[in-house]
Amino acid sequence: MDITPARDTSITSGLDQSQGQAKRISNERQMIAKLDPLELQDRYLRLYDDHLVLKQHARKQEDKIKKLATKLTKVIEDKKRSDAIPLGAKLGARETETENLLEEYRNKISQLSEQNKLLKQRIVVAHQQLQAAQQMKKSPTMYDNVTSRIDTGQPKRMPSPLLHNLRVIGPRDSSRTSGTTPRINSALIEDARMANKQLEESLEKANQQLSANEQLIESLRQQLQQRDNEYEQNLLRLKAQTGGDSRTNLQENIDMIRLQRDLRDKSDELRRLQTQCTNFESQNRSLQVTNAELLKEIDRLDRQIKDEQQRAMQLRTELRTGSRSNTVIQELNAQIEDFRRECEVLKEANTKLVSSAFNGDREREFREKERALKLQIAQLEATIKADLGERGTLLDRLTLEKDTNRKTDEEQRTMHLKYLEMKEKHDDLAEKMRFFEKESGIDMKEIEEALIILRQRKQRQEPNFDFLQKVDDEKAQNLNRRVLDLESQLAETYNELEKTRNLLFMQYKINRDYKLEVDCVQKKMDENHAEYSSRILDSGQLLDIRADRIRKLEKALQDVAYGTRPYRVSSQPITDENLDNNLIEEAIELERGQNLIEIHISRASFNERALEFFGKNIEPSTFCSIEFFEHELQMTPIVKGRTPEYNFTAQYIVNVDDFLLYYLQKEYTIIELHQTVGQSFQTIAACKLSLKQLIEGTQGRLHGSAKLIASHQNNLDIGTFGAIEYWIRLRVPMEQAFRLLKEKMKAQGYLVTTSRQSTKTSDDIEQQREMNPNMNELTIAILNCANVKAATPDRQPDLYCIYKFYDFADHDTLTIPSSNNPNFDDRTQYPIPMDADLDRYLKQSQLTIFVFDDRDQKADRYVARADIPLISLSHDNPIRGTFDMHNDQGESNGTMDVTLKWTYSYLPPSSSTRTPAQRLKSTPTNEREPLALLPDESISGHKTIAERQREMNVRLTPHDVLEPDHEPRPRPGLPRNSSGLPSPSSSQPVRNGHQNYRQRTSSNASSQSKRVSFDNRDDDASTRYQNGDHPVHSETSGTVSPGSSDDVVNPSNATTPYVDDSEPDIIYQPSMSRNTKKGDDVVTIGVHDLILTDRCSVFDDENCEKVFVSVEFLDYPAEDLETPYALVKGTPNTKYSFNFQTDCSVRDQSKKQQLAELVEPKSSGEIKFVVVAEPPEDQPSLDCVDIGVATVNAKQLLHNQTDLIEERVDVYGMDDQTEVIGNMNVTVSIVQALNKVTRQGQNIRRIQT
Repeated sequence: MDITPARDTSITSGLDQSQGQAKRISNERQMIAKLDPLELQDRYLRLYDDHLVLKQHARKQEDKIKKLATKLTKVIEDKKRSDAIPLGAKLGARETETENLLEEYRNKISQLSEQNKLLKQRIVVAHQQLQAAQQMKKSPTMYDNVTSRIDTGQPKRMPSPLLHNLRVIGPRDSSRTSGTTPRINSALIEDARMANKQLEESLEKANQQLSANEQLIESLRQQLQQRDNEYEQNLLRLKAQTGGDSRTNLQENIDMIRLQRDLRDKSDELRRLQTQCTNFESQNRSLQVTNAELLKEIDRLDRQIKDEQQRAMQLRTELRTGSRSNTVIQELNAQIEDFRRECEVLKEANTKLVSSAFNGDREREFREKERALKLQIAQLEATIKADLGERGTLLDRLTLEKDTNRKTDEEQRTMHLKYLEMKEKHDDLAEKMRFFEKESGIDMKEIEEALIILRQRKQRQEPNFDFLQKVDDEKAQNLNRRVLDLESQLAETYNELEKTRNLLFMQYKINRDYKLEVDCVQKKMDENHAEYSSRILDSGQLLDIRADRIRKLEKALQDVAYGTRPYRVSSQPITDENLDNNLIEEAIELERGQNLIEIHISRASFNERALEFFGKNIEPSTFCSIEFFEHELQMTPIVKGRTPEYNFTAQYIVNVDDFLLYYLQKEYTIIELHQTVGQSFQTIAACKLSLKQLIEGTQGRLHGSAKLIASHQNNLDIGTFGAIEYWIRLRVPMEQAFRLLKEKMKAQGYLVTTSRQSTKTSDDIEQQREMNPNMNELTIAILNCANVKAATPDRQPDLYCIYKFYDFADHDTLTIPSSNNPNFDDRTQYPIPMDADLDRYLKQSQLTIFVFDDRDQKADRYVARADIPLISLSHDNPIRGTFDMHNDQGESNGTMDVTLKWTYSYLPPSSSTRTPAQRLKSTPTNEREPLALLPDESISGHKTIAERQREMNVRLTPHDVLEPDHEPRPRPGLPRNSSGLPSPSSSQPVRNGHQNYRQRTSSNASSQSKRVSFDNRDDDASTRYQNGDHPVHSETSGTVSPGSSDDVVNPSNATTPYVDDSEPDIIYQPSMSRNTKKGDDVVTIGVHDLILTDRCSVFDDENCEKVFVSVEFLDYPAEDLETPYALVKGTPNTKYSFNFQTDCSVRDQSKKQQLAELVEPKSSGEIKFVVVAEPPEDQPSLDCVDIGVATVNAKQLLHNQTDLIEERVDVYGMDDQTEVIGNMNVTVSIVQALNKVTRQGQNIRRIQT
């Protein structure tokens, strides 16, 4: 093995290569020759290890420098490349690269600083080693490393801690001869100096390289900052350029979209005009053919007219002479007939009075029975109260026993824990004993004997401590005794609880028997009460009949005794024109309570478009018709000319009652303009005359002109046709009567119960909650308003409120007339699922309630509005309070009291935040079932439908077809009539481009009706109807798209339902039916929605495009009891919302008879709802097909005494009556009518027997 060390020339490159090298070599050879080979090898290996460590460090430094150089070159290349790339594309990448480079440079700087610290420490260590080597030369003995065997008494030198680090120099083995020691030390010192010098040079090089790198980093930072500034400037410039370009592009796109939409509208309009043009051409051809035939017919009829006119002149002359005598004769005959009837009535009344005089004993018996029953009821109530008191005491005892039981349970639990601890200790000891017995074979007796021996030894050696052992034994015995006592107490407690349980069970049985007895007595009492109430009602009806007859007799006697006091009205001068139209008497006799209303039409004027319609050189022949109240149509004479002067006066003798006053206040008189064409005529225009001002401050006179609106029956698109001059006069002013009417309306408005029933009853909500636990019910109550001022300060407003909640339909309250502080008391329940949409709506939206004035003439003005935030409802907190209201100008206008509360606890969805109270409510609690229900806990809110339905005032229903000259104020949501219900006119659609509904049966407008129609809300109104007049009053509500939430609707769209094109015929919205109180002569039938499953055959038939529902009830025609619109067929399980509801009058005797036959035993008693599929419009040869039927049994409803209010019934297929193909939401309110019919039948049979 070669022991000559090899030096690295790279380390000694800075030394002098001449004299120093030769001297060093000679010194090294001398030192190596004198050293031990093992020691030399050890030193060589140490130096070689140090050399490798330094070499690795140098290589690491070179690698780092190379990496920095490559990154620097990359930065330079990226800089050159970035000059050629656009600024927007390279900005982001360049910033990230520079940031990464800066981060690497910082890391390298920190590493170099750490290495610099290490090198400085090594230099310090080398200096210390050098000092230690110099101190070695000054040591007194060279053998200080060998300890002396003889203790000389001299102090020993402690080894220096620095000498342990001398790995380069080696251990202190200078135990050589005095001649060789200095040379070895000098060589070692020289080596250390050279190594130190090399380290200093490498450190200087590293510092220089570090300073160069720092300068390079600083320059790169400056360049990066400059680049950042340039990039920011370029970025701002590019943003400005791109913003301008995007604005221009956006404007161009908007213009292009607008032009495309205009082009599409124009193309649709052109297509529509082309179809109209083809229709006009076909009509023109047919008119030309008929015109030739009509001209021939006109010539023939002209000759007949001349003959008839001559004959009419002769008859007029005869009529003038004989009219007066004929009228006198007719009056006398009428009086004679009246006297005969009155005589018969007096005879019948006399017999009834005589018969009723002998019925006093029966009434006394009834009163005694009623008194006895009241006493029995009081006794039963006293016994019930006593039972309740005993039950309260038992419950108190039960709570006390439960408390004691709870305490004993806790004590038993603690004792059981102690028992378990002791058992664990015992088990441990037993295991130890088993281990000892297995391992050592020692028995328990031997251990006890050993313990006894040890205890005896201790007693001999130590003092006696037996009293401590006795104390421990006594404690253990006390514990055992206490455990036994507790066990005995627990057993006694169990026995007592078992006894208490048996007592409570016996008391429960006794209470149950008492409850059964009370129920039996209550049922019997209810039956007696119902029987007595029916008898009282019958007696009341008989008394009312008798009172009516007495009143008639009093009027007849008064008329006979005092005679008629006529109100004489001077007649107009008789002219030929008046004689041609009406026969006017010299004096019109008005009886008490009558008045005379005169409507005069003077002239009409036409505009240019109307004259173009007539023709340039044609003098049109026109006449007018007047429709007023319950009277027949009055016609003006036919006048020829472009400015006809009619000078016609229509006179109406009316009875001043509530119906007339309502008509004058709410309704309009319709005047229609007709043009004669040969022997026929066509309606070309019409107008409406408002009679409201006739009884408000005009002293019974009204004069003005009304605009004539072109009729849509003949496809006239003229619009305003002209004007007509008129005057209306009341012969006797009615200010006092109208003031009394307003007071009566106000009183009736406060008597009406405005609380409306919710769309689902409480049972329905409970069923929905069982099916869907996420269902809840919100009650919104509008209590009253205060200090609300009208738009015009000289009158009191007629106020009502409208609001829209969530995705439900608009809701409106009743109208309270003539009040600044109305009391609405309107309560509405909304069943709604608790989902994320509802939670977001409650947190982000507010409820806006609008207050409108029914007497305001402006269309788009509300009196006041209140904004109510709903965020408290999302935290399950009710909203109660008084809210300020503001008008449309932002000024304060009164206050409103509102209450909003949940029926059940509101639980927000899981994604939403919950309050701790809500989380507590959402956790299920284990409630104990009570033994028996208290009387106030029992369900007592099951009222009949008649009690729950509210009464309505007698309101006029507008049956207008044309637009009035003063357009009515638009309302949000549904069109309303004066009673707050949807008007029947809203169910008649108007064809336009946005509507896809089609009405199957063409219902003639009510213009043929010669009387006003009233809402069927009062029994007094039933006397206004005759048999067969309008038996069915449709109340079909208009459909509104779910997205519509506008506060004010366009007046042109107020009477026509709007449907979006995206979903043309399938409407998703809740039903808007109202459970209003109907009379017992009215049957309500409604179809709200329909759902068909995939089993229905309509989805497989391509010839079926739409579906509708028809109801088969009594002998009503099918077109009166079918949904007015057919909805387009959708996919299976789609909801078709019809919202159709109609009232069927059964006042006619024939209808009552049919209704009675419906519930007879031989009759099935079924009301059928037939689902019908309608073919496409382009295939008129196909017929409608019945696809399913749903039935409602009227007998079952009468037996249960419950109406079917918005309940779902199954729909069965027509082919297979057992297969369910869907379900339907229907309403059948028939119980009151059936009860009345059956009661009348029983009365008739009782009278006959």
